[in-house]
Amino acid sequence: MGTKPPNLEGLHFVRRRLASGKVRWHVYAWRGGPKIMEAEGVNKPSLTPDALAALVKAHEDRTEPRKNTFDGLVNAYLASPEYQRLADSTRRQWRTWADRAREEFGDAKLRIFSDPRMRGAILEWRDKWAHAPRQADYAMQVLSRILSWGLQRGWVAHNPAAGMPTLYRADRSEIIWEDHEIEAVAAMMHKHTALAFKLAAWTGLPRSDLVELRWSDVGDLYIGGKRGKTNVERCIPIFDETREILKVFKKSAVTVVTNNRGKPFTARGFSASVETARQKANAQRKADCKIAEGKTLHDLRGTFATRLMRRGFEDREIDEILAWEPGKSSKIRRRYISRKAVVISAIERMRTTK
Repeated sequence: MGTKPPNLEGLHFVRRRLASGKVRWHVYAWRGGPKIMEAEGVNKPSLTPDALAALVKAHEDRTEPRKNTFDGLVNAYLASPEYQRLADSTRRQWRTWADRAREEFGDAKLRIFSDPRMRGAILEWRDKWAHAPRQADYAMQVLSRILSWGLQRGWVAHNPAAGMPTLYRADRSEIIWEDHEIEAVAAMMHKHTALAFKLAAWTGLPRSDLVELRWSDVGDLYIGGKRGKTNVERCIPIFDETREILKVFKKSAVTVVTNNRGKPFTARGFSASVETARQKANAQRKADCKIAEGKTLHDLRGTFATRLMRRGFEDREIDEILAWEPGKSSKIRRRYISRKAVVISAIERMRTTK
C-alpha cells in the first residue's frame, strides 16, 4: 500500500526580506503549525523531499497529538488564544524561538522537565547564543512562557526555565541622541527615511509601532491608537516640531511612514536604513570622534523622554507616555538632564566671571 499523499492545501508561506536585501521564505505545515522548510529566492519555493516528509509527520502528530512530548506542547501553545493575541511582530519572533526549542527538545517526554538536571540542559541550549546575550535571553523568555502555559494547563508539573539569570545587562538609559547627531545621520538618508527618523525622535515610538502608525491615529493634540505589543491605548503629545514633520509626509498609504515607492516600511528595513546612514555619516568625517557611536534607532525613545522633560512633563507622566516601568524616566533625568544642567550652569558662571 502506498503512502498517503500529504495535504498541501493548508501550507502557510511567510515571505521576509532580510537586511541584506535577499528574500527568505518560511514554510509552515499550516497557519499556526510547525515550520517544515526555509528557502531563499524571490519566487515561492517548491517543497523539498525532506519538507514533504516533515509535512506528513506534522499532520500525523496533528491527528494524534503527542501530548506527552515537548513538540506536542509547542503545537498546543502556538494554537492557543494566548499566542494568537500577541502582536504580529511578536508572534513571528516567538515562532522562530519556539521552533528552535522544538529542534532541541521536541521528542523529549514532558515528565523529564520535572528532573532538576533539565535546568542544566536548558542552560546549555541557551548558551549556544551566549555571543549574542539579548538573543539568548529571548530564547529563555519564549521557552519559559511555553512551559508556563503548559504548567497552568497540567501538561507539565514544573517549569525549569523559570527564574533563569539573564545574560544581557546593558543599561542604555543614558544613551541619548544629540540634536546634531540626528541631523547629521538624517542628512545621509533619502528624504522619506529622514522624515521617519525625525518622527521617531519626536514621538518615541518603537520601530514596529512607528512603521505601522496610521493617519487615522494622528489627532490634533496627540497620537492615539494601540501599542503594538501590549494592545494598550497610547497617548503621545504632538508638539509643533512633530506637526511640522507630519505635514511633509505624503499621504500615499494608510500608514504615515512609507518607503520610496509609497509602500509601508518594514521594521527591520527601517532599522537597517538608520544604521547604514550612521555609518555613511561617520565615513565622511575626518575627526576621531564618531557620530552617534553605538547608538541605535531604539535609543531615540530616550531622546524623546528628554524632550518631554524639557517641556515640563513629570517623570510619572513620561513613564506612562512611553509605556515604561515606573522610575525609568527619573533615572534618565538624573543621568542626563540633571547632570547636563549642572555642567551648563557651571559654564555660564565661568563666562560671567571673566
